Amino acid sequence: MKNIVRFMILLSYLILATSAFATTVESTVSVKWLEQNFKSPNLKIIEMSDNSSFAFNGHIPGAVFTNKSDWRYQAKDGSLVHFSVKILEKKIQDLGINDEDGVVIYYKGNNLNEILGAHYLFWLFHYLGHTNVGILNTGWHGWTKVKAPTSNDGEKIKKGNFKAKPIKALEISTNELYAIHNAYNVIDARPHNYFLGLGKFPSNTRYGRIANSISQPWSDFLITDKNGLIYIDTSKSVPLLKAKILTKNQPILLTCFGGTGAAIDYFMFYANGYQNLRVHDEGLRRWNSQNYPLAISESVYDMMQK
Repeated sequence: MKNIVRFMILLSYLILATSAFATTVESTVSVKWLEQNFKSPNLKIIEMSDNSSFAFNGHIPGAVFTNKSDWRYQAKDGSLVHFSVKILEKKIQDLGINDEDGVVIYYKGNNLNEILGAHYLFWLFHYLGHTNVGILNTGWHGWTKVKAPTSNDGEKIKKGNFKAKPIKALEISTNELYAIHNAYNVIDARPHNYFLGLGKFPSNTRYGRIANSISQPWSDFLITDKNGLIYIDTSKSVPLLKAKILTKNQPILLTCFGGTGAAIDYFMFYANGYQNLRVHDEGLRRWNSQNYPLAISESVYDMMQK
C-alpha cells in the first residue's frame, strides 16, 4: 500500500514543484528559444564538459561548467551514487543557481560521459525539487550549427541561494526495487545485447537482467555528426513508447548498470509526457553486490556454455 500511495502522489509533487517558478523552462529547450533568452537575468546555463573544453573550445555566453564526476561518488560496494542532498545543494549553489532561476543544461558531446552527465544532472534537479530545468536539444552541435553566439570568457560566479526540496519518490532503492519489480514496469537502459545476456560492461560481474524487465537502450537516442560530436534530438521517437507497451498513468521504474543511462531514459520519457517515473540510481552494480537474482533466457544460457 505504501508503494501505491507513493506512486499516486508523485505526479502531484512534480506539478507543485513546477508551479512555484515564475519563468518556465521546458524540459526540451530549442536552440532558437535559448538564442533569444540566454541573456535573461533569471536564466542560468550549465555546460557539461570539462575545464579545458569550456575554456578553449568556446561555450554559450554566461554559461558555467561542470562534469559528471562532480555529482557522484563510489560507495564501498562499488556502486556509483549521487551525493547527499546537503552536498548536492551546495554544489548547485556554487554554480550560482538561485531558487527562482530557470536552468538550461547542455553538453559539448565530445564523449559519452558528457551526454550521460547532462541528463543525470537534469534528473538530479528534479530529485532536488527544482523542475524548472531543461536540456538544450541537440546540445553544442545544434548551437554551433546555426552559428549562435559563443564566448571564451569565464564567468565570475556569485554563490546562489538554491534550497533543495527533495522529491524522494523520484528515486528507488535496490531493496525496494527487488521487493516490487514483479508488480511494475521495469525499464532496462543498458545496450540490448547486455539486456539479453550476450555481453556485459567490463566492470559488471554478472550477465543477465532483472526478471520481467523491458529493454530501452539509452544508446538508441545517440546521433554523431560529421565532426564527431554526439547529441540527442528529442524530436526523434522513443522506440519503446512508439510500441505503445506503456501508458502515461503507469508507474515506470528505470534502471541500468550505473544510474546515468537510466537518467537518459528518464529525460526522454519525461519529455514525451511520462512523469510517473522513478530512477534506480544504485543500478545493477548494487543489485549484483546484493546478489539479487538475474534472468537470462535458456537459449542465451546455452550459447554461453559453448
